[in-house]
Amino acid sequence: MADNNSQSQGLHRINFHGKSGEYFSLWLTNVFLITITLGIYSAWATVRERRYFYTNTELDGKRFDYHAKPLQILIGRLLVISGIVVFYLLLKTAPKFGFVALLLLMALIPWGIVLGWRYNAAMSSYRGIRFNYICQIRRAYWVLMLCPVLLSAGVYIALAVLVGISSIFGDSVMSLTLVILLAPSFALINGIISTLQYELCVNNMYFGHRPFIAKLKKFSFIKFSLISGFISIVFLIFSLLFARTFFISLYHAVAAGNISEILLLVRGSVGTLFLSLLVLFFGFLIAGSYFTVASRNYLCNQTTLDMNIRFHSSVKTLPYMWLLLSNGFMVLFSLGFALPVAKVRLVRYLADRIAVEGDLSKLDIETHQMTANSAKVEIVTMA
Repeated sequence: MADNNSQSQGLHRINFHGKSGEYFSLWLTNVFLITITLGIYSAWATVRERRYFYTNTELDGKRFDYHAKPLQILIGRLLVISGIVVFYLLLKTAPKFGFVALLLLMALIPWGIVLGWRYNAAMSSYRGIRFNYICQIRRAYWVLMLCPVLLSAGVYIALAVLVGISSIFGDSVMSLTLVILLAPSFALINGIISTLQYELCVNNMYFGHRPFIAKLKKFSFIKFSLISGFISIVFLIFSLLFARTFFISLYHAVAAGNISEILLLVRGSVGTLFLSLLVLFFGFLIAGSYFTVASRNYLCNQTTLDMNIRFHSSVKTLPYMWLLLSNGFMVLFSLGFALPVAKVRLVRYLADRIAVEGDLSKLDIETHQMTANSAKVEIVTMA
């Protein structure tokens, strides 16, 4: 009996049972039906695909499920397409009204994102209990629209002032100031916005009546952004140094206005430019992989369900980067037909490195009583 209690309260690994062959068959069928129906079947394809991944994901002997209705998704997509068509027609016939329609569409983006999160949450279940997502709409507008604009504008103004002051001491000092401040400024913006958006997504999510709680610190995401930016800058410098002869010659040719020499330089340096871009590509790949992995692990490890159940993520940067790279080559050289294999590999890798700590058997059984109600998606705006 003690062993059973110890096991139920320990770490529970998530197991993904999907197979590349099974998903390839489903994917190929979806592509064929979407093509012959001119995209109408895409709603049914989305539901089939999500249901496949949900029902093949197991936690503590129980599998997830997805309950969305394709017709509801199709209606939503038709409304979006109709809005885009109306905007295009207005832009052609009455540009002023088209500009107003564009502003209106942009203003609806945060509302549409929250609606999508709420719908997918309500259509997802585990142990027969639905998830839910409820947040203040005004909070979504602040996090997804107003805050990024104001923060970027504020940092830009501060950066412009500092660079302007440094220009008094000469162009070299001004350039050096810009280079030194650019990376920290980007890290500050990205770190704060990432923190707010992750909090918006997680801290308004519920499993039945139980809330998900993520205690996040802005400094952590700023640190991840700084390290990622530093990696990018290092590879950018190496990339420029690798092709420095080409860029110096190009500068002199452009200054002299010698078009023929510019064309000869480009033709004679194709290999050098390719290797330079390749170095830059790997730099951005490493930087992006690091930021994604660090953010994912931190977010997962700081999240709890009703303060009783904890989550753990152990994704590693280099294996994750290699997975992205190998998947990319598979998809590229197979002309896209290896996309299902790549997706299954990625989902299985991420699932294998997530664990849930706590006694899952003690999840409130009474939450089943609200399942039917929570399945109905309603737009709740709290003042």
